[in-house]
Amino acid sequence: MQRWRPFRTICPATIKQSLRWSSSQGDVQTVRVRCASSGNIALNLHNVSQLGPSRPLVIYLPPFSHRGDPSPTPIPRFLQSYPVAVINYRWLDPTSNGPVTPSSQWPFPIHDTLFGYSWLLETFTPPETARRDVYVYGSYLGASLAAGLALSETYPHQRMAVRGVMAYNGIYNWTMFLPDHPVHRDKSLAATMTNLSLDDEGSYFNYLRRTMPTLFASPSHLFDPFASPSLFFHNPGLLVPEDFNTSTLSKSLTSAIDALAESSSSSDIEEDQVSPALKAPRKSYLGFPPRHSTLKIPEALLMYEQSASEAKANRRAYRGRRGTSASKKKPEINDFDSQAAELAGLMRRSVEKVELRDRKKWDVDYDDDGEAARRVEVRNVGSDELDGELGQHGQNVAAAWLEERIG
Repeated sequence: MQRWRPFRTICPATIKQSLRWSSSQGDVQTVRVRCASSGNIALNLHNVSQLGPSRPLVIYLPPFSHRGDPSPTPIPRFLQSYPVAVINYRWLDPTSNGPVTPSSQWPFPIHDTLFGYSWLLETFTPPETARRDVYVYGSYLGASLAAGLALSETYPHQRMAVRGVMAYNGIYNWTMFLPDHPVHRDKSLAATMTNLSLDDEGSYFNYLRRTMPTLFASPSHLFDPFASPSLFFHNPGLLVPEDFNTSTLSKSLTSAIDALAESSSSSDIEEDQVSPALKAPRKSYLGFPPRHSTLKIPEALLMYEQSASEAKANRRAYRGRRGTSASKKKPEINDFDSQAAELAGLMRRSVEKVELRDRKKWDVDYDDDGEAARRVEVRNVGSDELDGELGQHGQNVAAAWLEERIG
């Protein structure tokens, strides 16, 4: 079987020759990439014959995995004029009725993504001093992976690396689904959100919430920053539960009661032996990117859809809080909007508190006015299409953002 050679030794005219061993459909080639001892994945390469030494490459991470479909994964309309590499990661196939296997659960998806990305770097890094920008786009499950990849692979000084990321309707903090998360502490708001869940029972957001126990083999996997990219920037402030639906508080209370009961016959028990069982770790910010790293916060466009019932629930919750200090800000709920807002806020904070503050130490004349907001954008792009991809407005927004950077 003929293998790909690194891009530095081939030119665009010979790319098709090096793809003879792979399948081809139109201007789409499919190659198999081995993932160490964990099998292999398919990469669909669209328009790579147009990939000159310095032309940017777009990586597309589909919304869901379709492992049983041998045909190339179609790409969104706004990407069809660019060289695009589709990484067909393995995760739970929503259309499959087969048993859940370890290779369909976390952490296989991120391993597949990183193996695919490494292959692309090895193959398409340009020769000598040329540079190639990489932009990543993903939606739904692919959005989580896209954000994790971009936050860990944006190295401005490398000749080929991620420069920006676009994501649509992503879950960036899976721990928000756990019962102990603060988002569930407001009882009146929880009742509102329960009605919202019933109204949108068939929504993609509820689908992801329901399938979480099959997407992840253990609740501890939700705390992985590559699954929940917001956790690159802060610790979760939660204890890891034994399952996805049980509060850790109930077990903590049981332990505390047992300890207090034993104290009646033993005077040796200390208060600090009981209190830790009742308290989750305090949420605190983390320094990301690390100060001695060359990582940088990528340019980002975080898009989301807000359904009519979600908007109605937000207005109802807002009116219920009118007259209090809490009414000055958006109620804390868990939806695609709040997921995007949390990640964007953390990324902007990092730009302001880490990157720009360090830059001002050696560039006193630098004007950072609006840099964080410009670097990380959040957009409500309306409803999606039936296949879960961006609607027309969203396609236009994404196309304009990408055109501004690639040209």
